[in-house]
Amino acid sequence: MAVYTHVTDDALEEFLSRYDVGSLTSYKGIAEGVENTNYIVHTTKGQFILTLYEKRVNHDDLPFFLGLMEHLAQRGVNCPTPLRDASGSNLNRLSQRTAALVSFLDGFCVGRPSKDHCEQLGAALAKLHLAGQDFKHTRANALGLSGWRPLYENFQSDAQSISKTLP
Repeated sequence: MAVYTHVTDDALEEFLSRYDVGSLTSYKGIAEGVENTNYIVHTTKGQFILTLYEKRVNHDDLPFFLGLMEHLAQRGVNCPTPLRDASGSNLNRLSQRTAALVSFLDGFCVGRPSKDHCEQLGAALAKLHLAGQDFKHTRANALGLSGWRPLYENFQSDAQSISKTLP
């Protein structure tokens, strides 16, 4: 289960009061995921996704990613859009974590992708790349070439046991 941080009703209601999303009606932790805590939140004005960023996340990167989501959504890419509170911030604190509230997108996980699904994915990726061309902000890719050495050194002692499990 990927709900690492539990949120109380009172804390969530106080958090949501900063946004123009109506009153809390229900919420539930989302089991899928590996790194952050996510909840689906139902209010009198709709459904939203609440993400609480856990310890592995570099908090300095969050403005980049949330800004990119806003940029893409403004250019017609169907992606979650971060909501801004009454003070204009898209990041806040909840249960001792940095948190963001984003729009909810209907959909489902495709278990067996078809050729048509792949074609739709390719078209969506092209649209995403074109829409992101004029995004002005940058950040170093933590999983790029410069990140490989630290990643290897972090897991070097486990390399033998890991390689035995690979096909």
